[in-house]
Amino acid sequence: MSNVLLGGAIGDSLGMFAEKRTADDSLLINWDGKTFLPSEYHKLNAGQWTDDTQLSIIVAESLIKNHGFNPTSISEDYLKWFDSGTARGYGKTTKLAIDNLRDGKKYYESGIVDSYGNGTAMRAAPFGVYYKDDIKFLIESIKTDSAITHASNEAEAGALAIGLAVAYCLNKQSENLIAKIVSHLPDSKVRESLLGIEELVNSDVSVDKAYILLGTKADVRMTIPSVFFTFLKFNSFKEGITKLIKAGGDTDTNAAILGSLYASNNIFDIDDYVLDSLEDYKYIKELDYRLLNKEIFFFPR
Repeated sequence: MSNVLLGGAIGDSLGMFAEKRTADDSLLINWDGKTFLPSEYHKLNAGQWTDDTQLSIIVAESLIKNHGFNPTSISEDYLKWFDSGTARGYGKTTKLAIDNLRDGKKYYESGIVDSYGNGTAMRAAPFGVYYKDDIKFLIESIKTDSAITHASNEAEAGALAIGLAVAYCLNKQSENLIAKIVSHLPDSKVRESLLGIEELVNSDVSVDKAYILLGTKADVRMTIPSVFFTFLKFNSFKEGITKLIKAGGDTDTNAAILGSLYASNNIFDIDDYVLDSLEDYKYIKELDYRLLNKEIFFFPR
């Protein structure tokens, strides 16, 4: 069992109440690190999740039903999601790219050039699960999928970093993880930041200061180094997720990505969470199983 989707959904649901808040916000300071809270910003109830999980589910379902990556099909699924009226918390870049798809542009024409959002990284983990035994096709698929919405080296590097990390961890090849990942990334600030992340982890810089240095906003150049810093610094799902959320910023996406990484590395100490209150909990667990085993299914939500 990989639990990658479940780990992401837990992180997303835990973090969504705090999006746009800063580390000195009293609600964040007093949060216990385990309770799902409602979000005024997203207008969501406790236990619900945002576009991070919605898009990850779309990717997982597409990979399963198409027996692998089909860019035409998945771009149609992104458009259906957006036009369904149920899309939550999406970024401006994703909206502009989907507008391009609706206007008739192909998946290889729709992406927004020089975009730095983290919308590709948030949906990359399912690729790492499905293609964990085929790194070459994993890379090709993520590059193509990333460009559907975000046509930039930064967004591509961020998505690759997450997909590759998930694959290596699932295969129990997490030793020298950063070196393995950066060897596949395009020249970018994401790559540069990752090259120095282990030094920061092992330094005497405080965790709070590290988050200030790295940034935690909805910018892939901040998201990826902050997530990997936390992943390497804390060997506990609950502790790592709590620390990153309490840093403020794009809390739902940061925690969703981190949750997927922890789950892929079998760091999944989640007993304190009341998972029955997590939206579509049983469906996500089933989807995790089907994604890992590449099984077609018809499982009602």
